[in-house]
Amino acid sequence: MFTTLYDGVLPTLTDDTDVSFILHHVVQPWHPQGTMVHEAALALKKVSPPDYPGYVNAIYRAFETGTFNDADTWKKSRLEIYDDLLALVPEGVDASTVKALLLPTATGGNEGNAMTQDIKWATKYHRTRSVHITPTVFVNGLEAGVVSSGWSAEEWLQFLEKRGTDFFQNN
Repeated sequence: MFTTLYDGVLPTLTDDTDVSFILHHVVQPWHPQGTMVHEAALALKKVSPPDYPGYVNAIYRAFETGTFNDADTWKKSRLEIYDDLLALVPEGVDASTVKALLLPTATGGNEGNAMTQDIKWATKYHRTRSVHITPTVFVNGLEAGVVSSGWSAEEWLQFLEKRGTDFFQNN
C-alpha cells in the first residue's frame, strides 16, 4: 500500500489538495524483525527527516522482493538485519549516525537502544486506538475499514476525490 501511495498517488496531488498522509509505525510482534525495521526507519527520520519517506519506500520495495520478511530474517542476527537496513540509507545521509541510534545504549542491561522509547510511544499510541494490524487507515480520526491494502492508485484517488464520503455515509 505504501508504494502505491508514494509512487502513484502522492505525485498526482496538487498543492491545493486538502489531504495529508501521516505514517504511524505499528510494530507487529509476530514478525520480530519488524521492530528492527521500525527502529531503523525512525532512526533515519531523526537524522534526516526529508529523506524519511524515500527510505521507507526503499524498505517497502525491498520487502516486496523478499527482504526483511520472516523467511529472509529467520537465521540472521539483529546486527545483520540492521546492516541490511543501513544498506538502504540514501546517499548523502550518514549511515553511521543512523547506526549509532540502533546500537545498545548500555552494556549488560535491558535499556535497548536510542529508538526504544520511540517504539514504546508508537506501540502505546496504537494500543489506545485498538490498532493491531496493518494497514489500518483513519480518515478524519475515524477508522476507514473500506480501505484495502490492495487498492490501486486509481482507487485511492477516487476515494480521496470523494474525501471518503461513501465511507462516512455508510458508517
